[in-house]
Amino acid sequence: MLRVYCTSSAVGCLSRQRTADAVIIMAMRNVVLLLLLFLGLVTGCQSADRQGRVPSHSSDDPKVVCFFGGGSWRFERMTHFIPGFLAFDGDGNLAEWDLRETVREAHAHDVKVVISFDGEHWEENFLPMSDNADGSRDRFISNLAEFCKAQGIDGIDYDWEIGGGFSPEHQKLYSDLVVETVKVLRPLGLTVSIDAYFRDELNAEGIAAVDWLQLMSYVDLEEMHNMISYWESRGVPREKILIGMAAGWGPEGEGFDQELAAAKTSHAINGGYGGVMLFRTDLDGENQESMLASVDRIIRDRSE
Repeated sequence: MLRVYCTSSAVGCLSRQRTADAVIIMAMRNVVLLLLLFLGLVTGCQSADRQGRVPSHSSDDPKVVCFFGGGSWRFERMTHFIPGFLAFDGDGNLAEWDLRETVREAHAHDVKVVISFDGEHWEENFLPMSDNADGSRDRFISNLAEFCKAQGIDGIDYDWEIGGGFSPEHQKLYSDLVVETVKVLRPLGLTVSIDAYFRDELNAEGIAAVDWLQLMSYVDLEEMHNMISYWESRGVPREKILIGMAAGWGPEGEGFDQELAAAKTSHAINGGYGGVMLFRTDLDGENQESMLASVDRIIRDRSE
């Protein structure tokens, strides 16, 4: 009886052991299947991401910022597009402007869209708005943030121009506007730039805050070198300086100079500057004789 009892117990123990082993094996299989499923999902997501987006420009690539003229041919040769100036008033209110289709087309070519604010009538808009006596500057920046989020805008550009230069008061107002705009827009992933000449536009705080300056060095290489020297003496690092060139600029429509465009682009690249700015590409041709084509050739030759 004892022998039979022990044998039966051994069989029972063996049966229970096999059952436990089977459970463990099934659990391990389930873990493996889950891992395979997870890896498949990750790979699929990565594949979809690669197929759904154009590879982004490297942060080391020189910026090519173009005013006004867009379209596929130009988008393939620029990094940033400024479609125009958004109107605003001294109370901080923005005009209506639907840019969603423009943004969609630019983003499809991996081009960032920047909105600029023209300061030609600065006494009517920039000056009373930036004073902020009644909260107009804060209201302007808040409206600006909402506009950019709704339209998918990637950055803003200020073009406040005072012909005789900026007084200390104007410089303080402009710099405070830049600093406060950066505080609101940078956390949203947006950039803030200005268009600059020799006019003492920004103080040290404004220079430190702004993402880059687009130098309106439209005339010749001598003006370009003088303007660069001025801003470097003000403490602007080279990576924040974009060298400007113009097509159809001036009273005689001068500026269509491929050699000058190539020379400025080479200087920007070889000198370690942030890039170049073209004003205005809507007046430039869409062909290999255009200024933008010259800029693009220099940049492509540098990367090969």
